[in-house]
Amino acid sequence: MATRPLRSEYESLGDHVNTTIYSSLFNKDQPLKKPSLYIDLPTHLAPLGLIDFCVRLGLESNEIDFDLFESANQNYSMIFYPHHTTYMMKKNSTFIVYYETEETLSDLLRDLASEGITNSNETASSTYYNSLCHLWSAYGTGEKDEAHPLQHLSVQINVQLDIKSHATLKEICYLGLRLGLHSTSVSFPVVTQDERHLAIAIKHGTKNRMELVDRNTIHILGTKESLPTTLHSIAKEKHFSEGGLLGIWEFNEKQVNEAQLLYEESWQDQSEASYIISALQEEKELLVDAEIYMTATKDNRDRYGLDLSKKFPKLKSIKVRSAFKTGLYWILEEVLPSVQNPFTQVKIICKDGSKKKGLEQRNRWIMELYPIDELIELQYGVPKENVQFEISCTQQHVYSVYVDDLLVAVLNPLISELEYVDNNKKTYPTTAGYRLFKDEDIIQEKAVLSDRERFYKYYINDYLPRMEKKLSIDKSNVNQGQLFPLFDRIEIDFTSSGIEEELPVKQEANSSFEALYEDLYFNTLDYFITLGNQLVNRPFKAPGGVIPYIHRQEDIYDPIYSFVKVYQWHEKECTDCITKRIVFDETGQFDRADIYVGTTHKVVTVKQQLKNKIIDAYQLTSKYKNFPEVKMNYADLSYKGNLIPFFEVTEPITSEYFSGLKKSNEKHTIIFEAGHHPNEVSSTPAILELMEDVIRQQPELLKKINFIVIPLANPDGYEIMKMLTQEHPKWKHHAARYNAVGLEFAHVKFQKSVFGEANILPIILKKWAPDVVIDDHGIPAREWVQPFAGYACPPIFPVSYTLPSAKIYGIGRYADSETKEIQAKNLEHIAEKVNAIFEGTTFAQDNAYWRDRYYKYGTKWEPQKYPIEEMANINFYRSMEVTPTYSSVSIFRYPQWVALDIISEVADEIVYDEELNSCIQAHKLFNQAIIQAIVSAPVNKKNKNGWPIKQRPIEI
Repeated sequence: MATRPLRSEYESLGDHVNTTIYSSLFNKDQPLKKPSLYIDLPTHLAPLGLIDFCVRLGLESNEIDFDLFESANQNYSMIFYPHHTTYMMKKNSTFIVYYETEETLSDLLRDLASEGITNSNETASSTYYNSLCHLWSAYGTGEKDEAHPLQHLSVQINVQLDIKSHATLKEICYLGLRLGLHSTSVSFPVVTQDERHLAIAIKHGTKNRMELVDRNTIHILGTKESLPTTLHSIAKEKHFSEGGLLGIWEFNEKQVNEAQLLYEESWQDQSEASYIISALQEEKELLVDAEIYMTATKDNRDRYGLDLSKKFPKLKSIKVRSAFKTGLYWILEEVLPSVQNPFTQVKIICKDGSKKKGLEQRNRWIMELYPIDELIELQYGVPKENVQFEISCTQQHVYSVYVDDLLVAVLNPLISELEYVDNNKKTYPTTAGYRLFKDEDIIQEKAVLSDRERFYKYYINDYLPRMEKKLSIDKSNVNQGQLFPLFDRIEIDFTSSGIEEELPVKQEANSSFEALYEDLYFNTLDYFITLGNQLVNRPFKAPGGVIPYIHRQEDIYDPIYSFVKVYQWHEKECTDCITKRIVFDETGQFDRADIYVGTTHKVVTVKQQLKNKIIDAYQLTSKYKNFPEVKMNYADLSYKGNLIPFFEVTEPITSEYFSGLKKSNEKHTIIFEAGHHPNEVSSTPAILELMEDVIRQQPELLKKINFIVIPLANPDGYEIMKMLTQEHPKWKHHAARYNAVGLEFAHVKFQKSVFGEANILPIILKKWAPDVVIDDHGIPAREWVQPFAGYACPPIFPVSYTLPSAKIYGIGRYADSETKEIQAKNLEHIAEKVNAIFEGTTFAQDNAYWRDRYYKYGTKWEPQKYPIEEMANINFYRSMEVTPTYSSVSIFRYPQWVALDIISEVADEIVYDEELNSCIQAHKLFNQAIIQAIVSAPVNKKNKNGWPIKQRPIEI
């Protein structure tokens, strides 16, 4: 190549010519990096080095347009003149390239491409190409197993010389431009005979087609005349997840299976009201006082007392008490109304509820009274602070009630004993039955069991063992009951009478029906955890969906009945669909594809519509499409066939083609995940409102950060929640927290499975490599009651959610790695910011209220089970004993670049109207505090192989 002129001879900006052109085209201080260059290439020229030059343009860019060879008012232009030597100079906004021959011109352009970039040994790429649809993937180019902020491009582009032309070269340049866009480093040159990770050959062929001839080897074939249009289609086509065509035919091959019924049983029995009467009819001595316990409202119990008086006129007296939350109703209905004089204090001494091998905690009998102190305050004007509890290890009675220090009543509820599903522990729920007294001495005590307990014992002891025998359990398959279930779902349909009443305290209610629902759901899960430990020495953590349908009937004498069905899980290998060949029509447009689904070969039409739809909850598909700051994508399909959208919220992107990795290199990026557990109802509307608030009211934030929003991560669970709330709108509906087959799909993220909902976050991590991951969740808005699991919430939870511990609280995690110090400081700083933003708000008052409730009923007696990590205005849990530690947590998997990983929890299972709006605003305020902190964090860069890369993890 001829020597280049000295700077004094020409208006070159430096010895390194790339410094001239690339520093002019790309302002390093601006977050938008996009080439505004018109390359006025003469029609007789086709220098292959221009491909390298365009790959470098893509490398420098975070957005591109396909206008390099069209005059479109670009800021700069490049023109070419034949000359006796080869060099480039800049005059005003024009780069003038003088060339001796096409070959020397090609060499110059190739040198420009690699100038200033350190030649590292990093030739192996993290991406690979197993299908032609990997060329433009959901996250740029190539398939990759793991996310990373950096992506190296190692590509060999080979152009068969007899098909090289001016028109063909321009389209190959666009192909290179786009490959460079999705990369943060490149092995130059790309037009080379050296071996590279990806090989793309442009060759002569009689038909226009693209073929994957081997892993990472792509051939593009056509005639000299037809190749330009074919290459143009390939270079510009977008992945289906971004609204394009590429891969749509593979996606449509995904099967959505309907589960078949495996086994069903029906069951019926008398009601507890009828059982009590039958038992009393067998009693020989009825000239006694009777104490009856049954699960019924006060009105039904009063009517039942009258019925008993008529049937058993010899009974001297009859008291009909509640068999559900016995102590609470006894104090409110009998004890306090019997106090003649006004009073100022109530002390309730409860027996220690713990027993050897029992699940109950020490505070078990205190919890059954909740929220008695506030109900006494409402009814009698006694401040709730003056209603105090004590626990006694020596007291014989379960309850002793003192009013102004005077003992006024004692009670022992009727209790039964149940084996817990782990075959190790026992539980001691209150139950139905009666006691007979003669001269105040008990002469008979008989538990007939509540309707709930009799059905529960049938279901656990009879149905589940029979059902278990119908399952196909492969003891050698370590993924069964872990990555996929044993059965699709159990549907439990049960009808009885009972108690369902709202209380005048917060969102509180007493529901014997919901208590049974919770026991059926969680104890079934525990049953299969135990079964897995017994059969294969590992718990079946994901046995299948468990959906209780609990129905209320008014007549206490009507028989109780149930129908239980289990649906078959069809284990199918997660088969990839691979495209080996794409054929183009005579105009160069995509026409048909040769695909392999497993070993099955198909030829399919390329131009297809997506078969599946997005659940349009909260107007996801319509409300946000007109915001230029919002791009909607759908990267995968849920198990039940719902598209799962996510939004990219950025400063308006000016092109259809951009790089998330590079956008994250210029600004900090935050992911917000909402709707992971759909019965936690405020996270989705909260993040959508916050998204809209930022766009409409604080668009300047988008100059500093990018938001990626998963608004409804679990659409299948959302459908279950909508179905269940039709009958019981205010229950917690934990059956809707997991996916369609009861799987906590967070546990199968980053693993190959049929559950597309587990793939969304990993795909976003690959595309954006965010700095901060926020997962918005919820907790019960009121008491969580499980009489058949020790009364409190089940033992699978290390801490208690029996009561809300706050209106909103935070959980922060970080890895025990070399980045731990930075991440711990980040977390502490965020906790302080969140605490500060809540100061003086109603949420801080609510947090104080719930903290007091949680402490009074729980922490005071069982601090390990009811932990509180409090700050002045909010609880923020940071200890590793409390925070989740499973490997799919982003900061554990990628500690070298994820700076912050936080869960927010709001008391929203399930709330409506004003309370829902309050939870929404609490979520928003929590997230706003994090945004404020991230906006203030600087973007610090360091040079890596000649390239400015943001330092990770960022310091907040």
